[in-house]
Amino acid sequence: MLHLSLASLLSLTSLTGCISGSYPDSADAGTVSTPSRVSDLTYPITISHRGGADVYPEESMEGFTASAKDGFLPEMDIQFLSDGTPVLIHDDTADRTLNGASGKIRDLTLDEWDSATIKNPTGGPEAESVTLDELLDELGGDVVMVPEIKPGATSAEVNQVLDEFDERGLTDSLIVQSFDFEAAKTIAARGYSSLYLTEATLPKESTNEITDAGIEWVGPSFKLPNQDLRTLINAGLKVVPYTMPTAGDGHRLPHGVAGFFTNDAWTN
Repeated sequence: MLHLSLASLLSLTSLTGCISGSYPDSADAGTVSTPSRVSDLTYPITISHRGGADVYPEESMEGFTASAKDGFLPEMDIQFLSDGTPVLIHDDTADRTLNGASGKIRDLTLDEWDSATIKNPTGGPEAESVTLDELLDELGGDVVMVPEIKPGATSAEVNQVLDEFDERGLTDSLIVQSFDFEAAKTIAARGYSSLYLTEATLPKESTNEITDAGIEWVGPSFKLPNQDLRTLINAGLKVVPYTMPTAGDGHRLPHGVAGFFTNDAWTN
């Protein structure tokens, strides 16, 4: 698979947008606006869900790079191939978002993954599939990112991913998320900013249990009632609801949220 430098990717993303006519205007090529450390974030943050899944090919380098250029936190999902290689895709099957591959992600070989392309939601150019290594080679340590270790990952796989982050010195530049409370606890215990994803009801764990586990972030569905969102906010948690259709929809959230996920961070 072709590997490009960050600067080349930034320029290519800008060029591709001009060709397709469907991508939003971005900052100057080569400029990265997203901070590189979690401690340097200013709130509320905008998390570009799946790299801007309504604007760019879902979980593509083009979407991740464009998000970082424009000051949004790129978000991505980690699944595993048949040989254990971590790759970036939301679904546990290939069919919805990929061309050239089908079936369960865990059944695909690395060659099959590399030969697949990501569908474009706007009808523009498709994009190359991305492994976790490729993403970290290009953006790791340069911008704050929000990777999710998807449900179904074993404890060994959770630690495998965290070990890779450790080897690259990314402790200060990642917010690592999981729907699994035990995984979220492990993430926090390993020294990472941990984001515990929940549904449209308050989590079964009390706010004290969550904070005692070292978890600082909670990501409930945006459908969680405002009074329950305020319960989490008042407990001192950084609350980032998912997933708003556009950035402009963030105004519907109560005061005090630390930010939100959106499929289109560019439309206000």
